[in-house]
Amino acid sequence: MSGRTLAGLRVAETRHLLDYFNTFTDVDQNRIGMLGFSGGALVTAYTAALDERVKATVLTGFTNTFKGSILRSDHCIDNYIPHMFTFGELPDYISLICPRALFVESGENDPLFPINTTKVAINHLKNVFEQATAREQFSFDIFPGKHEVSGRESYEWLVSKLS
Repeated sequence: MSGRTLAGLRVAETRHLLDYFNTFTDVDQNRIGMLGFSGGALVTAYTAALDERVKATVLTGFTNTFKGSILRSDHCIDNYIPHMFTFGELPDYISLICPRALFVESGENDPLFPINTTKVAINHLKNVFEQATAREQFSFDIFPGKHEVSGRESYEWLVSKLS
């Protein structure tokens, strides 16, 4: 009723945390990465899209399309942002992270974010990164699993991108 969304508030809080990192002399501002799972991946995706201080991003259990997931079944309230679908699909928003590093991880049996539309989103992101001549900045892993974090490739990828 105040014109704010839960997702917007969470992203604002996360960006304030990035501001707070600036107060520490032992934080390398050129090596800030984020990893988020499910609703945390929503916050991570939108924060990284809006804030270039995030140099490497891992999204797990989230990357999909609005039509294939968010609009297909009930989800957490932070997924519902008024008029968002009017301006683009979820992969369009995630692609705003480009050309910075992005890794997408998804379980092939995730009931909340079905793999067929996750693959649509991944293909869209691949194309965006290729067109930006940043193909080496995008990677993904579809692992045997459900709505969960795997980390079998994403952890090492994140470390390598921030080293």
